[in-house]
Amino acid sequence: MSDRRARAWAGVDAGKGHHWVAVVDDAGTTLWSRKIANDETAILTALGEIMGLAEEVEWAVDISGTASALLLALLAAHGSTAVYVPGRTVNRMAGAYRGEAKTDARDAYVIAETARHRNDFSRIDVPAQL
Repeated sequence: MSDRRARAWAGVDAGKGHHWVAVVDDAGTTLWSRKIANDETAILTALGEIMGLAEEVEWAVDISGTASALLLALLAAHGSTAVYVPGRTVNRMAGAYRGEAKTDARDAYVIAETARHRNDFSRIDVPAQL
């Protein structure tokens, strides 16, 4: 019997040196939560693990600039896109969840949960040159 879900949401708290990614299912249960280096090999390894969790993974990031460019390019190369969840939204939504004060892991979870509950965020268009 497979534990693979039909759908999951991946929230990325993006950074220059590393990203924290949290993946939740349709009930908000954390399926995967890890720090990954902002490095092609590390990102590709994480993408493989995350894509194996569900038939469809919805991606959401809190930065749509340089810090997340490699991740966004690799997502696009694998047929996935991401939505942009503004930092202000993440900060406000964080108050709705119990837990520690601000951490990368918590922010990634909040990003994933916010994307799970809302479908009004803008898709990030990845330039073809990336």
